[in-house]
Amino acid sequence: MESHVASQASEAVRQRLGRSSRERADTKGDTVRDQLLVVDDDATDRLLIRRLLADGATVGLKLVEAETAQEAVEMLRTHRVACMLIDQVLPDMTGLDLLNMLANIEPVGLILVSGVMDVSLSRDAIRLGAHDVLPKDDMDTARLSLAIHAAIGTARVRQQMAEHSQHLELFFALADECRDYLFVIDLSTGVVVEANAEIRRISGADRTEVHAGKLSAERIFAAGPTGWNRLRASIEYYGQATVELEVFNGPGRRMPIEIRARRVTHGPRQYMICVGREVSRERGLEREVIRLRDPDQLTGLPSREAFMGELERSWNWAMNDDTALVLTMLSISWPERYTEDMRAVMLRQVGQALLGNVRRSNELVGRYSENSFAVIATGGDEIVARKLADRLRMLIRGACASDVESAMHPPHVAAGIALGRPSDIGSVSEFMDLAAQALDSAQKAETGQGMHLLAV
Repeated sequence: MESHVASQASEAVRQRLGRSSRERADTKGDTVRDQLLVVDDDATDRLLIRRLLADGATVGLKLVEAETAQEAVEMLRTHRVACMLIDQVLPDMTGLDLLNMLANIEPVGLILVSGVMDVSLSRDAIRLGAHDVLPKDDMDTARLSLAIHAAIGTARVRQQMAEHSQHLELFFALADECRDYLFVIDLSTGVVVEANAEIRRISGADRTEVHAGKLSAERIFAAGPTGWNRLRASIEYYGQATVELEVFNGPGRRMPIEIRARRVTHGPRQYMICVGREVSRERGLEREVIRLRDPDQLTGLPSREAFMGELERSWNWAMNDDTALVLTMLSISWPERYTEDMRAVMLRQVGQALLGNVRRSNELVGRYSENSFAVIATGGDEIVARKLADRLRMLIRGACASDVESAMHPPHVAAGIALGRPSDIGSVSEFMDLAAQALDSAQKAETGQGMHLLAV
């Protein structure tokens, strides 16, 4: 019959079958689909298919039959159908019309059977959800069995994808309600692959543009490439980062946000998942006061008090995010030939070197005592912690080698490293004690390595 027949009946069928999978499960219980429905008005053709199936084509499946599309639709409501064999020529509509009605409604395998085969028929059937198109005149048990079980597998995958899509839609709907700035960046390309409503607002991009890969990470930040490169450098070095960057919040208006980012691997690609939150003016000023309060006069570094304030803030952030912290304490042991004036000059040079180089968003350095310094870093593992300590020791030794005398007799720089999650360590004071113990072990070591790490 003509396709408009199916169009007229489609709405009624969808109302009967269009209940969600959860609703159907509630009415039927958690039952297993174990029936094969053959839809064909020709008794001879049904007998042929029944004989083929009797030879083992449907292991574990029970055969049920329908002569019309209308009857098949009714049986879908009352039977546990796993797969349907649908004849192309039916009394009330074509097999293609029935496929069109069943599209995205029932999670069953669909196979079209036809006495006349052509490319356009196969193309249309596959487009409408059929797994395969089988010829009536050339059908055997092996081919029929393979097609049935493959179609059931395809239906299961289609159902899982539909459920996954529903979950994604719910997630993105909730993300759009969030007032934070949520976005995901492809690390290899710097393209934003997903962004919630707040990010789309400040970047001026719509969801279609985002999904088309037309929103670059540089476009989000007021500093453009500089802001993106700063965030990427931090995430590539540590795997996770907390960075404060500015974004545009209207024409000519800049707004600082604190971004917490984490690197994740999905298949062959790496992504950066970012959550940004606006930094209020009062909070920003408070942090600047902490950093600049009573700076060390000789080195220009944050004082011990300012460093401890930043350590407390990093500790609280790592506790909430279950992230590891690295605390590195460095101590300089001077050769006896170094006078007090020489030490003062070198300490000033060390301070300038540390201020100029310890600028990663995850690191903060301070002068801890007369001849020692401390560096706090968020994220990382033992390898990252040792690389950081090596870099700092080389930086200090290089700053002290200002002339031939100091280059020939450089001071010894020891590094003690404490590494762990706040939930495993216990408190900030215990964290400091671990670093102090590691530094003491490094100073007493006879190997000359000058480094010791305690990981919790």
